[in-house]
Amino acid sequence: MAATFFSFAGAIWWCLAIALFLLTLAFGLAQPLVQRRRATASAQPPVSAILPIKNLDPGFETAQASIFTQTYPDYEILISAAEVDSPALSAARRLAAAHPSRPCRFLQSDSRLAVSPKLNNLAAPLTEAKHDVVMTKDSNITLEPETMAAFLQNLAPDVGLVVGTPVAVRPESVAGEIEACLINAHARLLLSASVLGLGFGVGKIMVFRRSDFDRAGGLAAMSGNLAEDTAISMGLARLGLKTVFAHRTVAQEIGFRRLSDVYHRQVRWSVIRRSNVLSYPLEPLASPLPAALAAALASPLAGYPAFTAFCVTLAGWFCAETAFAAAKGWRISVWSPVAFLGREVLALAAWLRGWTTHQVIWASSRFDARRGPAPASQKSAPTQKQG
Repeated sequence: MAATFFSFAGAIWWCLAIALFLLTLAFGLAQPLVQRRRATASAQPPVSAILPIKNLDPGFETAQASIFTQTYPDYEILISAAEVDSPALSAARRLAAAHPSRPCRFLQSDSRLAVSPKLNNLAAPLTEAKHDVVMTKDSNITLEPETMAAFLQNLAPDVGLVVGTPVAVRPESVAGEIEACLINAHARLLLSASVLGLGFGVGKIMVFRRSDFDRAGGLAAMSGNLAEDTAISMGLARLGLKTVFAHRTVAQEIGFRRLSDVYHRQVRWSVIRRSNVLSYPLEPLASPLPAALAAALASPLAGYPAFTAFCVTLAGWFCAETAFAAAKGWRISVWSPVAFLGREVLALAAWLRGWTTHQVIWASSRFDARRGPAPASQKSAPTQKQG
């Protein structure tokens, strides 16, 4: 009796997981066309582009240089850091000197008001920005020359926040390949949500109006959430303004990663999602490993060996993902099978850990997702790039 119950439960899980997977493949392919049709804003107001920086991340110079070469007609650049001097600031100053025609200012932003170190880093430039429309970009995000213009096309009157879907590029280690596989699987889900008209705070690149941000309560209203992107999205939603994904993705530089870096970053995002996203308990439904286990449980109903059902599900999912990545022009390599399996183990481990902790590691420091930085005696943590 129990065996029959688990077989039917496995069959139901497998059917739901495969249906969801196929929908995300279709929606992920359709998103650029669907969202481009929605991107009807024609105005090109002046923009203040804010670049908060801390560490000299992989691909830093390529990513930072891309903001200086936008084809947009009128924008300024503000580069902010909590530090007075650092290797990242030195590299950013060299880049600014190499592009003298683009207005660029450096600001120290050492606010301690917010739980999020990134939001603290944004405090000064948000105050000092000359223009109402603001674009923020992380230091590992590389833009095509037309990206700023494309994002502004999505800033319609009823839209408060435009975000971009990051797609991983240029990993330089096996752990980097695993992280690239994680990011790109998540990108497929985000593109699918976009087709359905759903929007979430994704802080790799954001465009919003500072006047809307102030009406939503400004820095003080957002300060209690470690996820500054989620806080901004939720604050603007209270004003009746939507968050939308742009029809153009952005490239996230991966470079060399250690497996511990990837794991701690995934735990951080898991803790943040558990605190802010109601669908967190259902996340394994989008994962091939639970689907393969469900297939093994359901295999007696179809008369197949459990091992065969497990392997066929896992292999079929991998082949479909690889074909999707090829169609999108995303990362595929000889390491892709290893990255696919490593992603599943690591992501499920991080998801489980997300249920049991509020402690996360960010930019080499330990944070409590509810209260901010840990006391000095507890701050020692493995070195980790900000990302």
